[in-house]
Amino acid sequence: MESRITKKSGNRSIRPIHRVIGTIILLFTLYFAVTGTVIQFVDLRAILSRAPATDPEMAQVREGLNGPGNYVVIQATDYAATPFPENFDFTSALTKVLYGARFVLGDSTPLKFVELRIPGGKPIGLVRAGEQTLRFDAVTGAPVPNPPPRRPANQEQSVHSTFKLLHTLRVVGNWITFINTLVALGLFVMIVTGLVLYFQLLRARTRAGLKGFFWSSGGTWRSLHRAISVIAALFLLVVSVSGTMLALDAFGLGIYQLTHKNAGKYARFPIGSVGDFSSPLLDNKLPEMLKSTLSAGHGVVSASPIKVVRLRYFNGIPQGVLIAGNGDSTAQLVFNTETGKPMGLTEPGYPKTHYRFGWQEHELMKRIHRGDAFGVPGRLMDLFAGLSLIYLSISGGVMYVQLWWRRRAGGRTALFWM
Repeated sequence: MESRITKKSGNRSIRPIHRVIGTIILLFTLYFAVTGTVIQFVDLRAILSRAPATDPEMAQVREGLNGPGNYVVIQATDYAATPFPENFDFTSALTKVLYGARFVLGDSTPLKFVELRIPGGKPIGLVRAGEQTLRFDAVTGAPVPNPPPRRPANQEQSVHSTFKLLHTLRVVGNWITFINTLVALGLFVMIVTGLVLYFQLLRARTRAGLKGFFWSSGGTWRSLHRAISVIAALFLLVVSVSGTMLALDAFGLGIYQLTHKNAGKYARFPIGSVGDFSSPLLDNKLPEMLKSTLSAGHGVVSASPIKVVRLRYFNGIPQGVLIAGNGDSTAQLVFNTETGKPMGLTEPGYPKTHYRFGWQEHELMKRIHRGDAFGVPGRLMDLFAGLSLIYLSISGGVMYVQLWWRRRAGGRTALFWM
C-alpha cells in the first residue's frame, strides 16, 4: 500500500538526494553522534551529582564561558570561595594594598591590575606588576607569601576533554574541521529532505483515508526510522546549525595556525586571544574605579555576596570585575568604570580573537549546541538528539544495505542510484 502511495505522492525526485547524502555521511554522523553523546553523559553526570567546580569535568563544562585566558578572572575555586562581609571596607583595603605594593615595588613600577579576594578566610590584595603577582594583607598592607603554583582544573585531563578532541576532530588538527562543517550541512539537508518526504507521504495517506501521524509499514527499521526522525527533527536541526557555526570557527583557527607557524607564542592562538592587553594603572584613578565598580555592581548583584573585585585596563578600557554569587550561581561581571555599564565578552573596543563571530557569540552557540543554554532540560533534549542520530545512522545504513542487496540480486550493483 505504501509503495503505491509513494509513487502517487511525487517524491521520487527528492528521495535519491536523501539516500545518497545519507550514505556518504553515514559513518561520520554515527561517529559524531557517539562521541557527542558520551560527552553529554559525562557532563550530565557531573552536573546532576553536583560535582565541585574544581572537578576536571565541571571545569571543562565551564571552559571559555567567561572569555579567553587574557580576559577571564573567575577561577574554579571562586565558586566555593568565602565572600566579603556586607560591611567590608573595600576603599580602606585598596588603600592598604596600594601602600604595601608601592613600599615593595617603588613608585615608578607600573601596575597591571589590583584585586581583592578572601582565600583561606583572610582578605588579601593581589597586585600584578610586570610578570610577577604580589600578595598583601588587605587590613595591614603587609606582604603575604604566594602559595605554591597549582595546575588549573581546566588543564587536567578529563573524559570530556578527551572525547571533545575526538568529537571535533581536533585530535588531528583544527584545519580538518571543515569535515565537521560538511557533515553538519549534509545532516541539515538530510533533515529537510526527510521532512519533505514525510509530509508528502502523510498528505498522500490522508487523501487515501489513512489517518495518523505515525504508522508501521516497510518493516521495523523503516517504521522506527520514520517516527524517530520526525520527533527528533527540530532538535537535530538545532544541533546541525549550531555545529556548523562552531566548526566554521574551529576551521578558521586551523587556517590561522597553518599560516602562522612562525608566529612564536602566537602560532597557536592570535594575539587577541592570548596577548597581554593590560595598561598601566594610575594609582590616583583606582579609588574612583572601585567606587564605580561597586556602584554598578550593586544594581546587578543585589543581595548576592561579592567574592572578588579586580580593577584593570583591558585594551585601554578601564574595567572593574566582580565575582559574585553563591555556589554554582557564582558569576563574573565586568563593568566599564567610566560609564558604569556592564560589558560582554564581545565589545567594539576588544581585540579580535580567533572566533570570527566574536567570543560571546561562539560561547552562546556552544551552549545551544550542547543544550545547556536551556538548563538541564536542554541537555536532556540534546542527549535525545544524539541517541536519535545514532539510531538513524544505524537504521539508515541497514535499510540501504537491504535495498542494495535486493538490487544486486536483480543485477544492479551500483552503490548509488536515482
